[in-house]
Amino acid sequence: MGTLSDYIKWRGDLEFWQDGFNVIDNMVLSCLSYVPLDGVFEKYGAEVIDIQDVNDIYFKNFHDENRYGEGSILRDAPITLKSISDTNRYRHVKIRNYVSMHELDKNLQFAAMEFLLPDGTSYVAFRGTDDSIVGWKEDFMLALEEVEAERQAVTYLNNIASENDRMLRVGGHSKGGHLAMYATAMCDAAIRERILNVYSNDGPGFMEKIAKSKEMKAICPKLISIIPEESIVGLLMEPVDKPIVVKSTALAVAQHNLATWCIEGKQLVTVDDVSKTAKFVDQKLKENIYKMTDEELNEFVDNLFSIFESTGALTLSELKTSGLKGLKAMTKTAGSLSKKITKKL
Repeated sequence: MGTLSDYIKWRGDLEFWQDGFNVIDNMVLSCLSYVPLDGVFEKYGAEVIDIQDVNDIYFKNFHDENRYGEGSILRDAPITLKSISDTNRYRHVKIRNYVSMHELDKNLQFAAMEFLLPDGTSYVAFRGTDDSIVGWKEDFMLALEEVEAERQAVTYLNNIASENDRMLRVGGHSKGGHLAMYATAMCDAAIRERILNVYSNDGPGFMEKIAKSKEMKAICPKLISIIPEESIVGLLMEPVDKPIVVKSTALAVAQHNLATWCIEGKQLVTVDDVSKTAKFVDQKLKENIYKMTDEELNEFVDNLFSIFESTGALTLSELKTSGLKGLKAMTKTAGSLSKKITKKL
């Protein structure tokens, strides 16, 4: 059994006209969506750049190999970019319509890009949660209401697809998979007809009313949902359809990183169901969440993240390095919240 890196070595010499797009290619491009390309597109001054050039510019000017720890998809994404940049299969795939947004006042973290494939189709990739604190807060809000990233995903898909008549594939990892499903279900009907498949790579589900809506049910024939054996994220909230369960080389929560998923040839190594541990964790999470009203959950999220935000950190990496000053700020905020809660009792 291999993983994503083995697939790239094994299949990288074959162009798409020799061996068509498959579910593993979806994983490769979803992984790539985590590479922060803001500076690349600004520096290059072009709207469309092929992967080989993106790699050269990014590693020469922007890459920081020490920013993320081992096991993080944020660390594996640039590694994947480098490994595919000289392959026949990917090096001339072009990237366009890159966008990345962080807006604290809207609790928004959103990023997406369009990959132009040699077969004349596009793969639209939505990025999952990055290192930003606002991105993690937005994840918590998915269980309560339509979030700004969902609205942005629909607008993005409608806008880029209206500019041409290319057939589309839409996908993403984690929150990116959730956004891919939402955008496909809620986009203009004419654009939805052009979507060949929508891929959710360990993406969370939806509030029950959304998951069971006619719009979501309509995309099920196009949906390929994949979760690892010990999934946590992919089991959150209500699923839209039954997922494919894949083996991983990692343990527990580390299986969320799709770079650890097991592959044989160009097929996923699957099992019949998630592990007993995954079922247990899912049950306990849902038991606790369902006990809380929407108002209580909303207040919990606001309180939790106000503690993090009190440090002045904008990312989890900054939070980790905030030291004694950050700890004092969090302690002070937590104390104030504790007094506030006590007064209510």
